[in-house]
Amino acid sequence: MYWTGLVNRLCCIFLAKLPNDDCVVTSAGNLKCSKIIHLIGVRSDNIVTSVMKALKACDEANMATVSLPAMGTDCWYPGKQGNLKAERSIRLIMKGIEDYLSDPSVITGISEIVIVVFEQEIYEKYQRFFQNYKKNYPHFSAFGKMIELIKGDITHQAVDCIVNLTNRTLNRSRGVSGAILSAAGDTVREECKKIGVLRGDEVVITSGGELESKHIIHIIGQISMSAYEPSIDRILHECHKNGFTSVALPALGTGMARVDVAESIKAILNSILNYLSDTLIPSLDTIFIIVIQESVYKTYLEVFQAKSTELQAIQREERIVEATLHREPFSYPMTWTDIAISEFLEVILDEKSQEYKNVKDKFFKTTSASKYEVTEIKRIQNIKLWKSFTINKQAANRKNPGQKNISHLYHGTRSDAISNINRDGFNRVYCGVNGTSYGNGTYFAADSKYSCSDRYSLSDANGNKYIYQAAVITGRYCAGTRSYKEAPHIDGDVNKGRYDSVVNNVENPKVFVVFHDDVAYPEYLITFRKRAS
Repeated sequence: MYWTGLVNRLCCIFLAKLPNDDCVVTSAGNLKCSKIIHLIGVRSDNIVTSVMKALKACDEANMATVSLPAMGTDCWYPGKQGNLKAERSIRLIMKGIEDYLSDPSVITGISEIVIVVFEQEIYEKYQRFFQNYKKNYPHFSAFGKMIELIKGDITHQAVDCIVNLTNRTLNRSRGVSGAILSAAGDTVREECKKIGVLRGDEVVITSGGELESKHIIHIIGQISMSAYEPSIDRILHECHKNGFTSVALPALGTGMARVDVAESIKAILNSILNYLSDTLIPSLDTIFIIVIQESVYKTYLEVFQAKSTELQAIQREERIVEATLHREPFSYPMTWTDIAISEFLEVILDEKSQEYKNVKDKFFKTTSASKYEVTEIKRIQNIKLWKSFTINKQAANRKNPGQKNISHLYHGTRSDAISNINRDGFNRVYCGVNGTSYGNGTYFAADSKYSCSDRYSLSDANGNKYIYQAAVITGRYCAGTRSYKEAPHIDGDVNKGRYDSVVNNVENPKVFVVFHDDVAYPEYLITFRKRAS
């Protein structure tokens, strides 16, 4: 046993001197695991990349399970002092896990990731994070600004300001307000004492203290539903007056006031949309709505998604009317049938038709016919979606003359999303479910094999999997990053407009991301299944 441990230590010393990207895999010596992944030089500023290196090493060594330590904290390994708060540490670890597993180019065999914590205090803080953790952050764009719904803790939001619904004396100790003051610390408490007493409709601003937010807007919490929209209006205009570009709003009235949850989110969204439409040049670029309770979040999410779909339909109608007034020509695909009978049809293709063969053959060009079998192909005929897509296609052709602006790509989906996509198109409010490595948009793959993964096209109860072949306006593109909520400006020049899409690799793009809902049209829905082994 001694010699096994000694050999392992000698291997570490030898391998650490080789080019190894700061990650070395050795045998496990006396430990019960099969391998040890040694991460070299882990610091608070490289935890994300270190986690990704560890997971990549797992896949390269065909390891299905891995245990990670509480990196960056005081207890992440004996004798090594960390300098990160537990909340920050777990966020960085999870970002590394998300970034690796959500990368469409990664095909992983990892089935279980365990995060091991030694100290009870840090363990409890990690637990609290996971209770509130949700990777999917629904969002939509209105008047060129982003509105985002987040399940999480408002005290953790890194924004220009968060909103504190408080009492007249600015010292409420219960609920979300109490949590904000506690997390902000003594500096903010002293600022509140100096302010003294709030009048009924007054709004005051303090620093963020120890919070990640730069400022806190304090306003007296209302108890009647009729008073909520005016309160939110005052908050948003105070943000505008101070030039804030981002704000985090709590789930107003769902705590001690006990207002109807659905009415609460409707009031918030109505106020936001009124502010954006009525303000000449709104300073706010991003408005976050933060919910911590699961039951409240579910209702908020339902209303939020419905509002997004409603806005999308209104914007589509406006574009079509405007194009019709300007006599823009609309032509439909040659294969479409019965256009005069219905504005929406799902047409099951005849297996013997050339159209069926073309779609099927294209699908199997980049995936294995020995692994999968196609059971059905539907043509999606949605006149409103097609007209809106055509308007965007014509704009792209004018913007990028002489180049290929349309690509036919793949998008894997779950069975419960099919009806929404067929009727309303690809909606960014649902983005994030399968990762956002290159931006917060809708993802499409050049090769069908990516979309065949269970991560994107999960089998239903009958074993069926679903993929769309979509026409996508890819136009001019650049490399994407996780932080993008819109494609960047071309060459960084506002006057040149934005790129049409972003990609995983500019030289050999396999993954495309678009940031507007009507720049992709669901041409065909392919139903397929895994062949019996």
